[in-house]
Amino acid sequence: MTGGETRDTGNRVARTRLGDFLWVLALVTAVMLAFGFFGLTWLRAGQIWLVLAAGLALLYFLLAKIGATHPIQRNLSDQTEAYERLRAVLNALPEPVILMHRNGEIDLANPSTERLFGRSLGGATSEGRHISTMLRAASVHEAVKRAFADGTPQKATFVATGPVDRECQAYISPLKGITETGAQTEDERRVVLVITDLTRERRLDTMRSDFIANASHELRTPLASMMGFIETLRGHAKDDPEARARFLSIMESQAARMQRLVQDLMSLSAIELNEFQPPSEPVDLHGVLNEVKASMAPLEQQYGGRISLQTDENLLIAGDRDQLIQLVQNLADNALKYAGEPPEVEIRLGRGLPPSMLSGAGSRGQRTGETPALVSAHLGVTVEQLVWIQFRDNGEGIAPDALPRLTERFFRVDVEQSKSKGGTGLGLAIVKHIVNRHQGGLQIESAPGKGSSFTCMFPGYVG
Repeated sequence: MTGGETRDTGNRVARTRLGDFLWVLALVTAVMLAFGFFGLTWLRAGQIWLVLAAGLALLYFLLAKIGATHPIQRNLSDQTEAYERLRAVLNALPEPVILMHRNGEIDLANPSTERLFGRSLGGATSEGRHISTMLRAASVHEAVKRAFADGTPQKATFVATGPVDRECQAYISPLKGITETGAQTEDERRVVLVITDLTRERRLDTMRSDFIANASHELRTPLASMMGFIETLRGHAKDDPEARARFLSIMESQAARMQRLVQDLMSLSAIELNEFQPPSEPVDLHGVLNEVKASMAPLEQQYGGRISLQTDENLLIAGDRDQLIQLVQNLADNALKYAGEPPEVEIRLGRGLPPSMLSGAGSRGQRTGETPALVSAHLGVTVEQLVWIQFRDNGEGIAPDALPRLTERFFRVDVEQSKSKGGTGLGLAIVKHIVNRHQGGLQIESAPGKGSSFTCMFPGYVG
């Protein structure tokens, strides 16, 4: 315990002792006044009062001098020190831990709790608040009631909502009293609530099953095709150089397709696994866009198109640079593949309200995904604080019934066209999950004859 804490404890003990002295003195005064009213002379009553008051004062100063209250002070100091040790232990734990009263008021909460529920707290601390102001899960509140009623530990699962929902489990255990009998009054009873984040484990299980299901489904056709060509090459085409060259070329393209598919599946699984852990490092989006544009020069030549970049300032977001590069590459590559003839792709970077390509399109234009107002409300910021990247192409647009399904795994508007251009049907699903991990939103707009627009919105970096 520090010197300041020791002095504070001593001052509290001294104030308590002085209060006791004044109460006793007031009681003696009241008794003497009563004696004065009921027959004892005022002079005699005053003399007796002076003697008793002097004795009490002498006793007060003697007790202070000989340190008779030191055991009380030491007891208070020990309790304060134990409380601080408990707080230090809770603060060191990686999982959220909450100590709360029967009335729902939070007594203690460690930093992990503040990190998990920071958005619902609005930057305030949780201690002294009611549990319902930050944890809106009926299953947990019911488990807390049962723990108080039965005096037995309880468990409850719930979903912590946010930019990415988290699956959690709460363990609630009643605390025994600190007296020898362990008895507590109703108001003194407390429970400790420990929250375990199960998101990573659940996603690992889902990732394994999804990977097996998706890989087996998508790889079945190219594998069967390659097996057929191998049998043909071993049979009547083994002595036909022209057929052998043609079949080997097809087999090479099928193998390349399977390689892209496996890479995209692994990339998507890795992003999904950490989707609930938002990045915190600042990333300059202007630099990311310039790097991707330079790397895509060969594709511009291949498709005979052009990518233009419009940005006039360096804008930062909290992000994962590699994933943001992948996001920009996927969207720019898609725009080049499905733009008009010749393909024209425009990439814009800005802050605030992103422009809409549907202005003037009337009822012919379609939109899906999150609006800027919805993204800003979800993040608790203003629209002016959003940072956005927008990709526009000059293609024919996207059919209205296909627009809401674009970010689904393996969904393709035109299956044959997608496969002929090397698409796996996973590019936009990867984009959507990267946007989610960065706590942003994705909006897609399209109008027949005007092309399509993909806008990614993120919260600006706050250092």
